[in-house]
Amino acid sequence: MYLRMLGAHIGRMCWIQKISIPRNPWDVWFDDGIALDSGIVFLTTGTRRPGDPRIVIRSGCYFNRFSMIDVSRRIEFGQHCMIGPYCYFSDHDHGMDRNQLIMRQPLSGAPVTIGKDVWIGAGVSVLKGVQIGDGAVIGAGAVVTRNVAAYAKVVGVPARQIGERT
Repeated sequence: MYLRMLGAHIGRMCWIQKISIPRNPWDVWFDDGIALDSGIVFLTTGTRRPGDPRIVIRSGCYFNRFSMIDVSRRIEFGQHCMIGPYCYFSDHDHGMDRNQLIMRQPLSGAPVTIGKDVWIGAGVSVLKGVQIGDGAVIGAGAVVTRNVAAYAKVVGVPARQIGERT
């Protein structure tokens, strides 16, 4: 109820434990029937864009404990995704010009899209500009820096395809 009052969109029949939206709650869109376990952080950076949420979670998704979604552009999760504990999703990073402090450089970003029916294992990091196709499986501990094909199984650092769902 409190998050709705602050401007977050929360659909019907959602199971939401103790989560954190430290700023810009209007940037969050939760469809019907999602489940969010404890300790998840939804963080957005940048100016307000009314009617254009930056974090979108479609119906039927489940997020396990202690994950972070860190957004400056947009990250969208398709329907029925399962996200393991301690995952990190970001659509941006800092500039790296050696003549200026990194902390003073502008963010560089590209949207992230997670397809439908995707399973992301524990401790996975998904970085800027990545598109994960429908039905993909991302193995625990992977760092996803490139697009993942639909129904692919990927593992490793950086993540690489090892097979397909049949």
